[in-house]
Amino acid sequence: MKIVINGTYANHKEYIESIPAIFDSTGTEIYHKRNVVKILRHEGIDFVVKRYKRPNVVQRIAYTFFCQGKAKRAYRYAVRMIDMGISTPLPIAYIEINKSGLLLDSYFISVKTDDKPLFPELVEKPDYDKTLALDVARYMAYLHENGVLHGDPNLSNILYHTGPDDSNHFTLIDINRSKFGTGFSYEECAANIMRVTHRREVLSLIAGEYARLRNWDVDKTTEDILARINRFEHRRATKYKFKRLLSPFVRK
Repeated sequence: MKIVINGTYANHKEYIESIPAIFDSTGTEIYHKRNVVKILRHEGIDFVVKRYKRPNVVQRIAYTFFCQGKAKRAYRYAVRMIDMGISTPLPIAYIEINKSGLLLDSYFISVKTDDKPLFPELVEKPDYDKTLALDVARYMAYLHENGVLHGDPNLSNILYHTGPDDSNHFTLIDINRSKFGTGFSYEECAANIMRVTHRREVLSLIAGEYARLRNWDVDKTTEDILARINRFEHRRATKYKFKRLLSPFVRK
């Protein structure tokens, strides 16, 4: 078992080492789909623990020999973003467990943030907060211009809180697929903005403001990004349709 611990939390080393053994039987589950996320409370501290889905054989080989595993990337990228002044929950540790020489299970541990996801505010509310949506556009432009491309910038992975001066502040989570660099292309940026939301009126507002800030043609950029989400949804619907058609022939 490989464990890397943030020096600030070195005095919790014994507890952190125990997390793989106690993860299934303790804590409060806050997310359970492909990955599982729990809050584990220890000595007055809320540890947010994400256990990644167990990789298949090909992925186990890749994560062991050719690229960093998801938990390691999440930890290292969080350190890098914080150094850049970009808010993300402070990383506490990551854990990798190998079996037969290959990565089997991995855990990323961070502090708990009180920031809220944007999804309820900008997707679920019929009368959404347009000022908040415009601030998201400005935030995305800031990230791209400063060399960060979040791997999945949907409105559940961008958290926020409103300060005493009514300004909105954002925090990124689920950052292990992010890219860092300079001079991201139009194609990369447009594809990234497209992933923010499927709600067309919100996406249109965000795309337009983002284009204005980047000195791009507002109408063309907005039209292009909306066309991208339409193609994406069409491809996804087609994929699911074929899966349903094939499901009777797939042995369970």
